[in-house]
Amino acid sequence: PRARAPPRTRAHRVETLMFASPRAAAAAFARRAASLSSPKTRCAGGADRPSGTTLLMRRRRASSSSSSVPGVVGRAMPRDVLARAASPTVEDVENEDARLNFSGALSATDAGGVCVLEGMRSAAPAGAILTFESGTRAVLLSHREPKTFGLMYDVDSSGRKVIRDAANAVAPGERCEASKVEFMLGPSAGSTLGKVVDALGEIVGSNVAMVTGTVDSSRIMREPPSVEDRKPITTPLVTGIKAVDLLAPVGRGQCMLVSGEPGTGLSELGLTSIAAQKNTGVRCVYAALGAQASRVNQVTKRLEADGAMAHTTIVTCNTKASEGERYAATCTAFAIAEGARATGQDVLLVLDDFTGLVNFTTDMSRMAPQLNVPEGTQEQMEEYEGMLISASLAERRRFLGMTLQRIARLNDELKGGSITLMGVMYHPKGAYKKTFKSGVEGAGAGGAVLPSSVDSIAGFADMPPAIQEKLRKALEAKAAAAAAKSASEGELPESKFVQSRPMVEEFMSITDGQVFVDSYDPQEGWIISAKDSVSRIGAPGAAGPFRSLNFLQLRLDLMQSDDMGTFGCAGDEKIKLRTRSEAIRGFLKQKQGDVSTLAEQTIGLFAIQKGYTKNKTADEVEQLLAKATQRANETLGEEMKYINENQSKELSADTMAKFAALFDGIA
Repeated sequence: PRARAPPRTRAHRVETLMFASPRAAAAAFARRAASLSSPKTRCAGGADRPSGTTLLMRRRRASSSSSSVPGVVGRAMPRDVLARAASPTVEDVENEDARLNFSGALSATDAGGVCVLEGMRSAAPAGAILTFESGTRAVLLSHREPKTFGLMYDVDSSGRKVIRDAANAVAPGERCEASKVEFMLGPSAGSTLGKVVDALGEIVGSNVAMVTGTVDSSRIMREPPSVEDRKPITTPLVTGIKAVDLLAPVGRGQCMLVSGEPGTGLSELGLTSIAAQKNTGVRCVYAALGAQASRVNQVTKRLEADGAMAHTTIVTCNTKASEGERYAATCTAFAIAEGARATGQDVLLVLDDFTGLVNFTTDMSRMAPQLNVPEGTQEQMEEYEGMLISASLAERRRFLGMTLQRIARLNDELKGGSITLMGVMYHPKGAYKKTFKSGVEGAGAGGAVLPSSVDSIAGFADMPPAIQEKLRKALEAKAAAAAAKSASEGELPESKFVQSRPMVEEFMSITDGQVFVDSYDPQEGWIISAKDSVSRIGAPGAAGPFRSLNFLQLRLDLMQSDDMGTFGCAGDEKIKLRTRSEAIRGFLKQKQGDVSTLAEQTIGLFAIQKGYTKNKTADEVEQLLAKATQRANETLGEEMKYINENQSKELSADTMAKFAALFDGIA
């Protein structure tokens, strides 16, 4: 049973005591109660407390000597403040008896083992183990007042946790308790190397329970590191993708959003980044939670072929998983990464994709309709991080932030490990394409140009028959084009996991930057928007050789070239910028599966910045750099190795001179 507040006595209303605050008064009352061994009474919940008479006598003695009572400031406290001080806070109730658990009752269940509880205080921590009267167990996923959400599971004979799929496993109204000391733990990070694990961390295809409770295992849900526990991001994480490393560099400990339309190769981008960590000492976790959940076998074979599976763990979930299971799998991926970080390792976590984190917030509203604001009513606004936003948006921001803020680089006292996140999120087709004919940005093909039906056209009945017929045909053609587009999008598995543009932009605002992919071709690589892609860490997170060569100029040149192509007129300056832009894009070309090392990228950047690609086409630049790289691998092996192994070091003058010699005699 829940611990209740002790009965009020006259001692609670004594006005002669003087405290600095209600919390100081409550703390003094608790200390007094704990120190008394004289006559006691039993309060609700079974805790021993001094009687009201004993408290009154003690407090009268305390009032005569201010030094005997902590918090005295030399003035009497108002009656209402004393009354609030006498009412126990959540902390007071918890401290009465640490063995008392939080309790609640089942309100509803949902497919996939998700359960909704009522009466559970929000002080119950996420990740706590829930135990029902029938013996069924669950893990507490989240609170949204006044509801609590959990994910039910069974433990089989081997000790493996299995998500309970039966929606009627527990009867509505059944009581449950949330433990204060038992939490859901992720598996040992070391034991999952080269393995595929499920949403709760159990190794897929194994009959043995996961190894947990070790120094490299972590709770699947936990508080993010404090500011004091972190240190600045100053070490690069080279993804092996030239367009990313040069236009939006990623630092170790950074949280990056990777966004694009379905079919823009975002999963391939994440897998290439993992393959690039071979021989770098960076540990990798790949969470296949969206479209990739149905392709886990192909992903595993791809990483094995790249030699990357040995330093990688794959986290996945059922292809028909509930949003609660996807969210749990997301937290398990974080826990494995945190376990490796706790031992001082640098970890790359590729979350493919954010579906579980985003859709679970929507699912909570669906399962608890009273949390939705009725249409037509004004929602309460509240302050959040200096902004005045709706209460529901603030609650969602807190929910998302508590997860994303677990990404960090820890200080040296905590062994200096880091987690770097590259999180995939798909946006709708055309959401960031501008329809110049209509002059608006939209998410459809011509949606702002024509209405959806003749009924919505003002004055249609008064128009001449020829005009009416013309409009009907135009609307029919528009409907056919929309249907064809929808059918083509449906062929892509990731189309089912698209998020709205406002949601994408919300993630842009709470992450440390974004890689915005415009298009992808297996032969040409990724076309990344120089305008929309940004790293908010900036140059400190970039590779040292790039800083030596003023890599930031590339992004500015591409943006300026794009702007002049749209708004500029003919002239020498425009031709010059167009030529340089073409050379840069030739340098950034990258075939599917290719991993570009830091040393190879440095040679290409050196050629661009030192003028060796001037007045050359993209194809000519590609051929020039291929010859220079081959010559470097043959003649500058030690220098290339040093650059790849010391990614934060800037180029020396001697190395630059050797790079310049590479281009002698190359047409």
